Order: sequence, then structure tokens, then C-alpha cells
Amino acid sequence: MPSHILCDIQDSIAAITINRPEKLNALADSMRGDLLATIQRADANPAVRVITITGAGRAFCAGGDIGYLRDLKSQNDEAGFVRLLDEGKAVVKLLRESGKPTLAIVNGPAYGAGFFISIACDLRLCGESASFAAPFVKLGLGPDWGGTYMLPRMIGTSASLEMLFTGEAVSSHDALRLGLANRVWPDADLRARARAFALALAGMPSEVLARHKRAIYHTMDGSFETTADLERRFQLENFRSPASTEGITAFLEKRPPKF
Repeated sequence: MPSHILCDIQDSIAAITINRPEKLNALADSMRGDLLATIQRADANPAVRVITITGAGRAFCAGGDIGYLRDLKSQNDEAGFVRLLDEGKAVVKLLRESGKPTLAIVNGPAYGAGFFISIACDLRLCGESASFAAPFVKLGLGPDWGGTYMLPRMIGTSASLEMLFTGEAVSSHDALRLGLANRVWPDADLRARARAFALALAGMPSEVLARHKRAIYHTMDGSFETTADLERRFQLENFRSPASTEGITAFLEKRPPKF
């Protein structure tokens, strides 16, 4: 049986692919746990500086496999359902807490769980055919994977409630307008341009990027004073680091830095 979660590491980039294209990469069986384990290995690998996630074929991830959820309900397998919830929470928590930039390369529909995986990543690089939806209401279910925490902080309360109330899909260009998408490129260019973007991040000082990420996410919960104090601490660590020595020297010498 082919693996439903693939990972290829090249040029300091861990490229993770959800690989169930015949089902639009819908998550079933052990796929959530396998995705979590794959991200954990990439996060722990010192050779990896950037983590990307995409889907095989024409979708990013259509969400949870509804047939699999039906089977859990028919068997009254609440423990199995709780396991899915816990694995989903662990995936998004790790994507946010990893010190490495995490990029969702959204090549088609990102619905339900797939939507929340994408917004748990630091950035979303999209093809024009990308779309986002949280259609839980149509199944009599609600959002999970930390979606109700992340979404309103990204696009605001009203837009979040509209997505959850209607379950309607948001196109790539509307996602760009809302702040869900960072870049939208032609589908034919997506892989190459996303890789070039990831390579550029991999060339940045990784410890500085990690501090940027921690500081930005901290602002979502902390007061101005605690956030400013954290910024001050991180900037002092940056000042002491070899990365800032190289960056400043390279700037004055009018050459590209070598981090």
C-alpha cells in the first residue's frame, strides 16, 4: 500500500505531501497521526530549515474522509473520534510552535481539516485554483483543529462567522483579499515559485526567523508590554548572534550575506 504521507528533504526544505489524490487527499485511518509524525521528524531534523505541506493531484486536502467518519459513528466509536481530534490539535500546534517556517502550498481545495492545516502554517502560497472552505455546518459538525482560534485572528470575526455559518468556499483571489493567502500564482507556476520562495527562506538566518515567529504569535495573546519585552529580549539575542554580524558586514561590503 502506498504511503499517504510523503516527505522529501532537499536543499534544507522538508517537502511534505498528503498523498491520497483519488480522494482529494481526504484524511482517514492513520493519516492524521502519520502527518503528525512526519512533521515531528522534520521539525527535529537539524538539516531542515523550512517545512512545506502540499497535496498530491488537484487538491490540497478535502478534509476528513466522510465515509470514515460515518463508520466511526455507526460503530459508536467515540474514542476513535477523540483520537482524530487530538491528533489534529497536535498537528496544528506543532506547525505553529515549530521554530522553522511552515508553508502551505495550496494547489486546489483546502476544505475542513485541510483548511485548518493550511491556516496553521505560517504562510499560504496558492495556485489560482486554490479555494478554502469550512463546511462543517453542512455535516452537523463544528470546526476543530484549533480553527476557531486561528481564523478570527487572521480574517476577523464577521468574515470567520460567514465562512462557518455558510460553509461556502472562498476563491484564491478572495483569500488574498481577506488575508488568508499570502501569494497567488498561476497553477502552472505554483510548484516552481513556491520552491524558490522556500529556498529564499532557507537562506535566511534560521534562529532569527524562529524568534520572529515566536514574537508574532506571542502578540496574539500577550499585552503590549509583555510583547515589547519579548521583542527586546529577542532583539538582544539577535544582536549577539553571528547572523547579525554577518548581515551587517555583508550590507556594508555590498555583498549577499552568507548565513
